[in-house]
Amino acid sequence: MSGWRFFRIFITEIFNQGILRRGFFNGTIGIMDSLLQAFSMYMTYVRVWELLSVDVFVDSHLEEIGVEKIIEKIQKLHDLDLSRVNFIKAPIGKGSSFLNRLLYLRKYDVLFFLTDGSYFYSTAKKSIIHLQSPIKNLNQHWWAKFKLSSWDEIIYNSKFTMDEAMKSWGLMGKVIYPPVDVSKFKPLKKKHQILSVGRFFGYLRDKKHELIIDAFKKLVNENNLKNWSLYLVGGSGEGDKEYLDELNKKANGLNIFLHPNLPFNELKKLYGESKIYWHATGFGETDPTKMEHFGITTVEAMASGAIPVVINLGGQREIVENGKLGYLWNSPEELIFYTMELIGSKKLMEDFSKEAVKKSKIYSKEQFSKEIKEIVNGN
Repeated sequence: MSGWRFFRIFITEIFNQGILRRGFFNGTIGIMDSLLQAFSMYMTYVRVWELLSVDVFVDSHLEEIGVEKIIEKIQKLHDLDLSRVNFIKAPIGKGSSFLNRLLYLRKYDVLFFLTDGSYFYSTAKKSIIHLQSPIKNLNQHWWAKFKLSSWDEIIYNSKFTMDEAMKSWGLMGKVIYPPVDVSKFKPLKKKHQILSVGRFFGYLRDKKHELIIDAFKKLVNENNLKNWSLYLVGGSGEGDKEYLDELNKKANGLNIFLHPNLPFNELKKLYGESKIYWHATGFGETDPTKMEHFGITTVEAMASGAIPVVINLGGQREIVENGKLGYLWNSPEELIFYTMELIGSKKLMEDFSKEAVKKSKIYSKEQFSKEIKEIVNGN
């Protein structure tokens, strides 16, 4: 491997379900934001090696939007070099020829595949499935097992995802946390404000904004914290307007500010100025797929010195060391209690903030690239 002058990695078809958790639903809601977030995570592969050619297979949805438009927005918003990236249509997916696919994939040294639970027979020299949601492999038919046998291993985006999914997949697996460009975030002069970042998805309502608003209202009224504010930030589409209207009515009369589709630089400023970060995804849920599979926004908050007070579910447990750099809560009452613990102690706030910044660095892009390279090299 080390003697290669270059090699190719491609990430094939971003399936609907793979993007669903980032806001993409039936091709109508938040398509562009979803694509940008999904691609920005995996384009880090481009930076792993200096001499690298990457083919990204696009599906019909991406073709309809227009590859040029996608590339332009990715480069503008995420500062990614796509000069060595080729967006191409290949014999993959519905209606493609099995024989053509077998012959076509043979030219690739490494194949990364982001799956929604489906897969195909791969003839690439090394084939790796990426699972970023704890979905189970429910297809145990002999043909499905035959296709799966062509894959070498699975990459999981968290221990939570691995623990929930690996039993049904039957492949060797390794956890590689998603890359977070922590260098872009830094603590600023802190204000009396709490931040929560999560898509305003009216269809799923999975970020539990109603719970967060109710908890903040109770926090303020019971502790006379009139000088504190809550900021809710997240992507939204045309289909989310009614949901946003509901949230604004619920927040009426409080220092609560909703910012749909806030530009990244303004979001970074809010991260840096906020003392505390709240997250509630998964509350009241029993389905692992409805919990936070990792928690990129939590890491971004930590890198900014905002102390995480997040739900004790999913991938959040791996990020937040309870009582050392933040708190994990099991009920809205605990969310309020832990928040008051921080507000009532300047020293605790300062200590936790420093520890949060320190811990965030283990999720850097450099660490991600290092681990991907080890897999490709067979280490």
